[in-house]
Amino acid sequence: MKRNIFLISAIVLILSSTSSLNAAEFEDFGDIDRMWDGQESVTNKEFEEVMDALQSNQKKKEEKQRKKLIKKISGGGTSLHDGLEPDSEIQEIPALKPDTEGQLLNIPVSILIDGVPLEKGFYNVIGKREENGKVTLSFYQSEFFKGKVNAIETTDDFGEETLNFVKLLPETGSKIKIIFGSLDFNAYVYLPFQAEYYK
Repeated sequence: MKRNIFLISAIVLILSSTSSLNAAEFEDFGDIDRMWDGQESVTNKEFEEVMDALQSNQKKKEEKQRKKLIKKISGGGTSLHDGLEPDSEIQEIPALKPDTEGQLLNIPVSILIDGVPLEKGFYNVIGKREENGKVTLSFYQSEFFKGKVNAIETTDDFGEETLNFVKLLPETGSKIKIIFGSLDFNAYVYLPFQAEYYK
């Protein structure tokens, strides 16, 4: 029986202490309606100024990290070549355009085009792909058309370093070889020449 009385008194004591503790905690929330009374309101302009300041700090940090990365990659020095410094912007490469003006060729002999002699001299050679798919080379002096030959298209670039080129190569016998290169195609043609003019 003593045991039961002791147990009941302990339970009553525990319940009374927790209820007084909970009541004290709820009294702290009594002023919750007046909690914002001392606060100042922030205008949109002030908010935007703070956001701009935070964003500028972020941009400065990103730029600093970028420069640090560039310095790490390039060693921090300047380049010996113009336009390759770490801070310079890479310029866009212009698009390649087909050559419509042709290439200048010096022909030191009289060549025959369809049996008609083409006198020695400087000629502007223009390569063109015809509608039927064949490749032709046209010879001009100044604005005057002097002749046209069918050429053989090839994938060989003849060891040339430039994209647009035209050259005359001597061949054995009574023929010469003209090689032509452009953005569109590479071609060559063998043409006979008049031997008395060849030196």
